[in-house]
Amino acid sequence: MKPILALALLGLAASAIPEPTVFAPGVISTGEYESHAAFSPDGGTIYFLKNTADFGHWTIVSSHLRNGSWTMPEVVPFSGRYSDADPFVTLDGSKLYFISTRPVDGKPKEDLDIWMVERKGEGWGEPRNLGAPINSPGAEWFPTLAADGTLYFGSDQEGGKGGTDLWRARLVDGKYAQPENLGDAINSPGEEYEPLISPDGTVLIFMAARNGGQGSGDLWVS
Repeated sequence: MKPILALALLGLAASAIPEPTVFAPGVISTGEYESHAAFSPDGGTIYFLKNTADFGHWTIVSSHLRNGSWTMPEVVPFSGRYSDADPFVTLDGSKLYFISTRPVDGKPKEDLDIWMVERKGEGWGEPRNLGAPINSPGAEWFPTLAADGTLYFGSDQEGGKGGTDLWRARLVDGKYAQPENLGDAINSPGEEYEPLISPDGTVLIFMAARNGGQGSGDLWVS
């Protein structure tokens, strides 16, 4: 829905692009390593990653749709120093979730944690680490939320069925409950990554490197 909305704002019908097309060439897509796009609810802002060639450092940048064209991307205020990735904007636009290697309580981190930043006026506040039970001694990545607040993410934390699994944590009285492994229907002895849940929580699209795929990583739907 979000990419189609962005196309509508550009005055284009979805039927006008029958095949995959490079998005905003020369501005968003430059030939460098860009990935992990997320749109604001109105489709007027895109958040995505600018990555080093070795994918060793990631920075979240944003671009805005102005008079039918996208502005040159700028680093968002809370990114640029540490590796930050996997932006996800909530349906009401009030929060942005992402992952980062930034320190926690002044202590360096080697694994990835999930962080959240809240909208303040036209900008963003200070990022907050989600803490336990979401973040673990393992790595967490690619947070996405259903409309009821349930958080879906990937992790290599203990208790999984393979190297990396997909998990969810329900929001109960404003706090996240203990994460649940999505089970045998989703997770395998292989690798499952990057879940994208539909707003109503009924459709899950994810990436996996597992038996039955077409290559080293495929998209799957449940």
